[in-house]
Amino acid sequence: MSNNHHEPVTKTLASTENFEAWRADEPDEETTYYLQLGRATINFFHEEWQEFLGVVRDLDSIQPDEDGLFMLEFDNVDVWMDEEDWTEFKSLVKGLGK
Repeated sequence: MSNNHHEPVTKTLASTENFEAWRADEPDEETTYYLQLGRATINFFHEEWQEFLGVVRDLDSIQPDEDGLFMLEFDNVDVWMDEEDWTEFKSLVKGLGK
C-alpha cells in the first residue's frame, strides 16, 4: 500500500503461484483492475472488470480446443492456456469469490 497521494493505492484481490489480480485506486478517483497471467498483464476499467467477472462465472463450461488449449477472449486480447495454467487460473478466480 502506498500513502503517497500521487501514487495509486493497491490491493491484491487474489493470487496463485504464477497469477495475480489486484486493484489500484488512482489519485484521480478512477479504479483500475489488473490481471497478471505469468508475464502478461491485462488492465481493466471498472466496467470492463465487471464484464470479466461475468465471463468467469462459467469457467467450467469452457472446453479446450483440439490442441488442448483453453481460450479466454477479452476486448482486444485473446489468452490461451494449457490445462495446468487453466487449473491455476480457475483457482485464482475462486480467490476472487466467484
